[in-house]
Amino acid sequence: MTSKTININNEEYILHIRYQENDSLRQEFNRMCKEVWEFDFEAFYQSGYWGEDCIIYSLFKNDQIVSHTTLSIFDLTKGGQTIKVGQLGTVMTAPTYQKKGLSRFLLDYIKEEYNTILKGYFLFANDTVLEYYPKFGYTAIDEYQASISINNTQSSTTTFESLDLDDTNSRLLFKQYVEEGYTYNRLQTKNVGLAFFYCYANYDFSFKGSVYYSKELDTVVLYEREGEELTIYAIYQKNHSTRQMQEIINACVNKDTKTVYFAFTPELEGVTYNIYKEDDDITLMVTNELLSLFDDKQTMVASLSHT
Repeated sequence: MTSKTININNEEYILHIRYQENDSLRQEFNRMCKEVWEFDFEAFYQSGYWGEDCIIYSLFKNDQIVSHTTLSIFDLTKGGQTIKVGQLGTVMTAPTYQKKGLSRFLLDYIKEEYNTILKGYFLFANDTVLEYYPKFGYTAIDEYQASISINNTQSSTTTFESLDLDDTNSRLLFKQYVEEGYTYNRLQTKNVGLAFFYCYANYDFSFKGSVYYSKELDTVVLYEREGEELTIYAIYQKNHSTRQMQEIINACVNKDTKTVYFAFTPELEGVTYNIYKEDDDITLMVTNELLSLFDDKQTMVASLSHT
């Protein structure tokens, strides 16, 4: 934990960084998250999977949090090249402290602190701030989601079994596959802590019941069915030398499945790409260093990499 006194426009604040171990400060952070975003980080903290790559920066005034930004660090891989990038999330400022330069201070502080470490940044912005982030070098871009049609004659004798993450052994198996697995993702954004945030340590929008394992395919898959549609959120295959994505897909679908959507950018031929928005008012924004990653109009940031 780091704490320091900061002067912004002739007013003093306390900047706390990596302070999640402090119960009273964390409680205040969770209070603001719940008010602004309708979820908090308490279950994530209690799970023990909050790692060093999730860093919270908050400005406090008289023991009250007034502005906040979370930095999540990823190893991003595309085309065989790996770089470290940052995602900014849970950006929020108390109403009475808005337009005082607090968010600007946090954005500039983080950029300066990681100037020689991170090669670029991305974030997801709602419509109310689309004109704000370009001041910091961010550009709004379209994401494209891949999908395929399923032929009902496709069948598989291989099946996936639900993986119960409340079981210690199952949780350890999941962690191993997330850390070591091949993902079939052309825009790999690896962050083990976020995988546990979404699949184990978040009660508000958890994928806990959507984790499946096949010993035969040596693979863990996250997927959900809704009527004739199936969405695959992530694939973690232990064996890196084998390519069996079609077999994995066939083992996930059932006789009613007509379309498979991918919540990442799959290594798969013969797919259809359409512009994707997680919500109507949410837009991906990236710094100039990352713009070229999306030039092909066939790329999206994996849903499990959103903060």
